[in-house]
Amino acid sequence: MHYNYSTLGERLILGFEVTIIGMLIVFAVLALLSLIISLLSKVLQRIAKAPQKESGIDEGLNLTIDETKEYKPVDKTGFVSGEALVIDADDEEVAAILAAVSFDTSIPLSELKIKSIKPVNR
Repeated sequence: MHYNYSTLGERLILGFEVTIIGMLIVFAVLALLSLIISLLSKVLQRIAKAPQKESGIDEGLNLTIDETKEYKPVDKTGFVSGEALVIDADDEEVAAILAAVSFDTSIPLSELKIKSIKPVNR
């Protein structure tokens, strides 16, 4: 079917109708996406709060330091570096823990041997 919208008024009404229908479709899709995101967020929060089975991960931190080696006092000026292989921890947290332990024990980071960093109950 071909409609002939010859007058300006008919064209304006058609344009208004198309605009309203298009806006309704866009807002309906946005509402649907918002609902999906909300549901996924709730599901992921439940998964994150679920108790972890036999992972050994609890609250707090327990540091084990390799004390089989004698360490010389660290020069607290200048930069030192070391390496760490860390699973399930943020780099910033590990860096802060290593820096605090190195400073407190006067062991340079390059000689510091951390066997494990794991959360514990207090």
